[in-house]
Amino acid sequence: MKDQLIYLLELQTIDTKVKELEAARQGLPTRTEPLRRDLGKLETMLGGERQKLAETEAWKKQQAELLAREQEALRAAKGKLQGSKTGKEYNAASREVDNKRKSIHDREAELKKVSEALSGSAAVIEERDGAIAGLRAQLAAEEAEIATKVEDLARQIAEASAGRDELRARIDKGWLKTYDTLAGKRGYAVSPVVGGTCQGCQMRIPPQLNNILARMESLEMCPRCGRIIYRKEMIEPPADAAPEPPPA
Repeated sequence: MKDQLIYLLELQTIDTKVKELEAARQGLPTRTEPLRRDLGKLETMLGGERQKLAETEAWKKQQAELLAREQEALRAAKGKLQGSKTGKEYNAASREVDNKRKSIHDREAELKKVSEALSGSAAVIEERDGAIAGLRAQLAAEEAEIATKVEDLARQIAEASAGRDELRARIDKGWLKTYDTLAGKRGYAVSPVVGGTCQGCQMRIPPQLNNILARMESLEMCPRCGRIIYRKEMIEPPADAAPEPPPA
């Protein structure tokens, strides 16, 4: 059964590596989400500012047309004033001229304020346009970089998966099914036992089971977590173990 255990460990090593690479690949596109959110906010703000600017420009045009009519009316009022024949007509025309002048003065002052506001809005829009262009360029650069990394990770996944199918074919179908079930439920299926303790769930296994593992005549499972277990020192000798002497 030692060969079956080794196959399972090799399969687990491959699957763990592939899972890590897959997780890294799937996580890459999410890196651009904060940038996309910022870009979306700026674009929304810019759209609102453009709409306000368009509305203000339309209002300014309307007021300019009214101003032109009032200036025309002022000229007509001045004509009445010059053509007055009686004091009553003169006084009425004089009041009309004064009123038109005041109205024109007030409208010109308002148009001046609007023109200044339009100038400020245009500057803000220009600034927003620059910021959006910068974010779009940054987003495009990150997406290109991510695409390259995704492609590289796909290559690494293919390399890490090489030989996986052949390895699975060497494993007993019953244990392979157990392995797949455990890997799906617990993340990994095969766990070492160190000092009589399962490293998957940190529970001490019965001494009799520990002795069975030492003989390596069968595959066994942890009574608590259900993982396939093995005594680590039987497969992976301690790092400080003395090397065997060469044959004479």
